[in-house]
Amino acid sequence: MKKLIFFCLFTIYHIVTSAQTSINVGGDADKYYPVSFSDAEWNNNVFTEINIGRADVHLNGSWTGSMIANFKYHVTNYGNGSSFINSTIYSANSFIAGWIDGTSSNGSNCILIWLKGGGVTYMINSKSSPLSINVYDGVQNALPYQEINGPARSFKTAIDEYVNPSGSNLMGSAYFSSNGIFFGNVGIGITNPTEKLAVNGKIRAKEIKVEASNWPDYVFEEGYKVETLQKLESYIKTNKHLPEMPSAKEVETNGIAVSEMLKLQQQKIEELTLHLISLSKKVEAQDVYIKTLKKK
Repeated sequence: MKKLIFFCLFTIYHIVTSAQTSINVGGDADKYYPVSFSDAEWNNNVFTEINIGRADVHLNGSWTGSMIANFKYHVTNYGNGSSFINSTIYSANSFIAGWIDGTSSNGSNCILIWLKGGGVTYMINSKSSPLSINVYDGVQNALPYQEINGPARSFKTAIDEYVNPSGSNLMGSAYFSSNGIFFGNVGIGITNPTEKLAVNGKIRAKEIKVEASNWPDYVFEEGYKVETLQKLESYIKTNKHLPEMPSAKEVETNGIAVSEMLKLQQQKIEELTLHLISLSKKVEAQDVYIKTLKKK
């Protein structure tokens, strides 16, 4: 009898904690439609967690695409604090175009996630119950979704910039108490960094240390040839910038490499110093010659 009770309790627990349902988003295949998910845990004072998945790449057709996505969220419900939507998405195709808290001016207790349409099936897993899901694809429910005291939410035709299709999107600030190590490129204010650190905006720092090699002290070595001022003047008139320095158009197009620019600027400073020394010697020689003439 005890074994039977234990088995029943285990089965009930497994069903509750592994509840799965499926939805199908109709409409057009080139559009993403709003789907509402209730915040089932709001009154329990914890966040709601849902998993949206389609592991089989051939579900709904050959090579339709696969995706595993996780959302944790807590809605504001008309101004309550501590609201957030965090996501982790790994997708072999673009299935999610964006999301939003649908309760900024109401107590409707739901978020909206825009899912790809065209008859695409999604498996929904959640430990939260009861979880209410409504698809606004113009078939199951009319478009647009009218947010109470807010805007009408229709389909999307492009993916919102904040959506990370291959990783996590976390709201709020991040604090690290130890070193953070990144092997890929990092973007701040940019979604497609091509350098180790790409920043779309201003950077403020107390000090920046740039490593450089081949520092141009070779300018002061014996045998280094400095162009005459006459040749330099001719070059500037023709090119409108110093020799070896990039033009304004090149800088606008490609930016500047700080290390290389520092070396070039230092080279020009040292060449200018040699010109000044040479001119100073000429002035001194002229002074001596003038004084000699005056004595005669």
